[in-house]
Amino acid sequence: MTLRQLQLQTSWGNLRLVGGSRAGESTVILLPQLHLGLDPGRAHRAAPPMRTMVLSHGHMDHMGGLGYWASQRYLNSMPPATLIVPEPIVGDVRSLLELSARLEGGQPYRVTVVPVSEGDHHQLRRDMDLRFFATDHWVPTLGTQVIWHKHRLRPELAHLSEPEIAERRRAGDEVTLDVRNDILTYCADSGPGLLDARPDVFDAEVVLVECSFFRPADRDRAARYGHTHLADLLPQLKNLKCRHLVLLHASRRHRLREVEAIIDEEVRPHFAGELHHLNVDWD
Repeated sequence: MTLRQLQLQTSWGNLRLVGGSRAGESTVILLPQLHLGLDPGRAHRAAPPMRTMVLSHGHMDHMGGLGYWASQRYLNSMPPATLIVPEPIVGDVRSLLELSARLEGGQPYRVTVVPVSEGDHHQLRRDMDLRFFATDHWVPTLGTQVIWHKHRLRPELAHLSEPEIAERRRAGDEVTLDVRNDILTYCADSGPGLLDARPDVFDAEVVLVECSFFRPADRDRAARYGHTHLADLLPQLKNLKCRHLVLLHASRRHRLREVEAIIDEEVRPHFAGELHHLNVDWD
């Protein structure tokens, strides 16, 4: 299956987003430039190069490719990797990886499993870290924010020459400010409660949010299983500050062409930014 690809312009630069999503089948989100994966929902050859993988929750359509990712990294002698997991399921996930490795008759996978909870941070690289937040789903689920940090000269020092700034730095003075940029938010599986409880996570430049159901008859189904219905999303569009909105997780109750038509006709006119989707028909 060929994954969809998006090239999204951000303050960090041109961000490449690769993935595919369908409710109940699979969600795979990859950021190759950052070697970061968000939910290994299906075995795909594009996933093993991701050195850091985040698992949002324990549903199989979001973790079905986990063993494949770990196994392929081991078989191809790739460096050790990091798997970030919600704390309530960390023991089961460790056991699953250990069992998979034993069934393959090999050594344990070279994967460090890191438990996280709401509000925790994880450093992805020197200038970028991940922050996690609880979503509105029916099992423990964490969304992920990708935060870029860059350093700027303090405004009060702008009049100084480079040698003078270097001298202050050697003297131990703080000559720069840490400027935070929320580059991307992945909301994972979530009902509409997240839109009301955590509007701040929707301020990122790129926001990936599910919109699973579109027909009026499915409104109760969406609420029962902790998913977002089109009717929940539409009233919030005018409040979103993101530059790019990426829709995910469409139910198989809707044909892909139907989903794309609804997005164009009912969502696009109400959103001021750039609208995208990563819904696919998995083979």
